[in-house]
Amino acid sequence: METATLEKLLRDLLEEVQLLTVQTKVDALQKFSSDFLTSDLRRKMYDAFDGERTLPQISDTIGCKINTLQVFAQQLVDKGLVDYTTKGNARIINKSPSKIALYYATKELGDT
Repeated sequence: METATLEKLLRDLLEEVQLLTVQTKVDALQKFSSDFLTSDLRRKMYDAFDGERTLPQISDTIGCKINTLQVFAQQLVDKGLVDYTTKGNARIINKSPSKIALYYATKELGDT
C-alpha cells in the first residue's frame, strides 16, 4: 500500500477508536463523580488538579487544609485515577480521563 493510503486508513481507525471511547469515558467520568467527588470540597480539589500547581499551592488557592487535600490526592493516586509528578518534595496532580475509564473498565471486567 502506498503511504497516503496507509495514512488515511490510520486516521480513519483513530477516528473510530475515539468515537468508541467517548461514551466509555463519559460513563466512567459519571461513575467517578458519584464515587469520589462526593462533596463540594472534593469537587473543588479535583477541579484544581491542573498538572501545574503543587498540593500546597492548591490548598492555599481553594482554602482547604493541606492534610485533607493530601489524603484525597493519595486516594486517587493509589487507585491509579490521576497522573502525578513531583517538584522537590511536593506532588503535582493532573486529571486523567483515560485512567478513570481504564479503572472502571477493569473493575467491570473483574465483576463479570
